[in-house]
Amino acid sequence: MEKLSPELQSGLKVASCLGSYVKKSTLDIISIDVDVGLLEVLEEVSRKGFMDDVGDRFRFCHDRIEQAAYDMMSPDERRAKHMRLGLLIWAHAVIGNESDEMLFLSLNQINRGGSHLLSDFNQRNTISSLNLRAGKRCIAMSDFASAQKFYESGISFLNNDHWQHQYELSLELFEASIDVACTLNNAELLN
Repeated sequence: MEKLSPELQSGLKVASCLGSYVKKSTLDIISIDVDVGLLEVLEEVSRKGFMDDVGDRFRFCHDRIEQAAYDMMSPDERRAKHMRLGLLIWAHAVIGNESDEMLFLSLNQINRGGSHLLSDFNQRNTISSLNLRAGKRCIAMSDFASAQKFYESGISFLNNDHWQHQYELSLELFEASIDVACTLNNAELLN
């Protein structure tokens, strides 16, 4: 993998951040801002045997290939790439589009990046609100464990003075988190 060109390595890194498979429609969104034609790059990576081109997506041939591509990045680089990818997907696909899939994909990336990478009050507020919305959608699908993760992430994106300036959002996130903890019988979160 290290013998591949920097462009192909970059494509593998992006794909590994997105998971075991990447939809081509997602690549179109990301390619707009990363200055690389990811579709062409992953087609080349596929020809070299690292990924399979399966209809509307690319899939890693093996989970160890995915992990090796992910391990080519330092932990800080991974977090930064997750945040950048999440914000790109959110900006281009979620705004004006109520697709649960794109909401979950963008938030999973942003949350993996971590709240410490965002300092803008409005962005942090928006991400907290989106995590609340994603958690509620998970509850509607009876996916309580995922809902809990979204609520916890939403809380982590609240600003330091959230009880003064984000009271309603803070209250909703904490109440929802406690409700799910009760449902899951998660005594650790209840203490």
